[in-house]
Amino acid sequence: MVILILCFGVMAMCMSSGVLAGGDASEDGVGTTLIRFDLHKSLNQEVGIPAGIPGFFTYYFQGKEYHYGFRFDKNGAGEETQVFGTAYVWAPYSIIHYDAAGGIIQEDAAISGMASGSTAFLGNVPLAASRGDGISLGNSGDPLQKSSRYAIDYTIYGNSLALSEGALPTAYRDGYRFLGWYVHTSAGKVKTDKLKELAGKDWFGKIPDELNTRFTERTKVLENMNDERTPALEITVYAKWEKIYDYEK
Repeated sequence: MVILILCFGVMAMCMSSGVLAGGDASEDGVGTTLIRFDLHKSLNQEVGIPAGIPGFFTYYFQGKEYHYGFRFDKNGAGEETQVFGTAYVWAPYSIIHYDAAGGIIQEDAAISGMASGSTAFLGNVPLAASRGDGISLGNSGDPLQKSSRYAIDYTIYGNSLALSEGALPTAYRDGYRFLGWYVHTSAGKVKTDKLKELAGKDWFGKIPDELNTRFTERTKVLENMNDERTPALEITVYAKWEKIYDYEK
């Protein structure tokens, strides 16, 4: 199936669903199915007025570079469209898993199931395109990761949360200071085996020593943080903690 990547005119020339040409990058197609992202001109930090770069982003798929051009539509229905200018773009997606590693991610008091102040959902759960048309993303989740230790979100394939207007959750742990979300990299490559082992055994005291690369809302979801041509279908980021001693209280 061939997908038109250059999209001038918000909805008329964009395909609303499908799979990228060249086949799936995963056995079940999760991540490679095209889903809708709603982007807002005056809010978006990557392709809106704050960034000064409207209407363009790039993603890579199976070694090929795809340039996606679009314009923001001010003629749509609804107050939000009139105020912000909205673009509806279709792209594959990457999934971001959060592991608070000894801490918790608090629930939003107003929105059940979502992390407070974030676009992430609590637990490792099946996702819908919450910043799009609400269609199911098709991931199965993990029934063993339902507690508030975990959360999950998504973004445009290989790109940052900022591009899809996502927001990181915040973790909490009694007696510790939250330093942010991190991964372990070596020569730029994201290494997961040791962290999975430690997290699986709840050896939280050893996890901070492995976390050397911070993951922010501007960080692209990559297999190699030094090479944007290496998008990752999924990434797991871990809370990094610093103990608060009595003399600091």
